[in-house]
Amino acid sequence: MPVITEEKEIARRIRKHRNSLYIMGSGLMALGIWNVARVILVVINSPQTLIEPELANNISGGATIIILLLVLAVFFGALLSVYLFVGRRAREEGLGKKKHSFYIAVIVLLALFHVFGVIYSGAALMGTVAVANESVMSLAVSMIVDATAAVTLGEMCYSAVMIRVYGRKNIGEG
Repeated sequence: MPVITEEKEIARRIRKHRNSLYIMGSGLMALGIWNVARVILVVINSPQTLIEPELANNISGGATIIILLLVLAVFFGALLSVYLFVGRRAREEGLGKKKHSFYIAVIVLLALFHVFGVIYSGAALMGTVAVANESVMSLAVSMIVDATAAVTLGEMCYSAVMIRVYGRKNIGEG
């Protein structure tokens, strides 16, 4: 039975965490695209979910609706760019190209965002938070997706940190 040296074990763990980062980075980019696509589909399918009917009656002209749509487009464009930024940085680090530390802080913020989504969906399911036009199934699916994203982001953060920890132990990785 071959003896595994500490250096080989560290190199194996670094490869494992890099592979995890690459895969989770790809998944996070897909999640960002899906989040934006889902909102666009909801707005196209039922535009009344965008604006409450009472508010829509008080809006004068189409200019206000266009401005509202532009604000939403900028917001979701920014959100998509955050997901793509983190996913791309994770993939780069997973390939061993470059270590970026700022994206780890963004991972933590995204994870907190998704944890808040789980709490909000859970509160809405229990009836403690009023939500407009949301079915129980939609809230349950949102809760599951947010929980999965939060766990994935936690694992991504763990892998990025462990690459740095093991890299300091391994000669030539630091």
